[in-house]
Amino acid sequence: MKPWIRLDSTTLVRDRWIRLRADRCRLANGELIEPYYVMEEPDWIHIVPVHDDGRMVLVHQYRHAAAITSIEFPGGIIDAGESPADAAARELLEETGFQARDWHPVASFFANPARQTNRVHVFLAHGLTSAAAQKLDATEDITCSEATVEEIKDMIVDGRFSHGLNIASFYLALAKLGTLSNLQKA
Repeated sequence: MKPWIRLDSTTLVRDRWIRLRADRCRLANGELIEPYYVMEEPDWIHIVPVHDDGRMVLVHQYRHAAAITSIEFPGGIIDAGESPADAAARELLEETGFQARDWHPVASFFANPARQTNRVHVFLAHGLTSAAAQKLDATEDITCSEATVEEIKDMIVDGRFSHGLNIASFYLALAKLGTLSNLQKA
């Protein structure tokens, strides 16, 4: 596979949330593609918080683009200069009021490499303790709940837990939980 050659790029939108650019590209076969829209966004984090009894903490929040209240894992944008691990700890505390004793990086993957430049960094958080009240951003209105692994699987099947990137994070975290469990038994 040969990469496309970017011949020109025009920034259409640039603000604190996103940079949208229109690229003019030449493919390896000589075909010209224009415009090709690319969204540059900061990397995101997802936290899969697990209580000692196996229940997972979920957040419920309104998502304007889909006009739904979405059930998800805590997460958010990694601030400039912030490490993914620091962002994960900050977002967990801000959105849920919980802190975690143990942190395990799970995976890092592209949100949508066809159109977006950013990655999602997934962390597993164990040993949760209630540490503070929520400290939400102005755009956030979040409530929390807890569910077992089987309940989350049921919510995925019936569409209540429907955010694709969160579903990926859930299954990646389950695989990590299995690996950690096997290590603890050894």
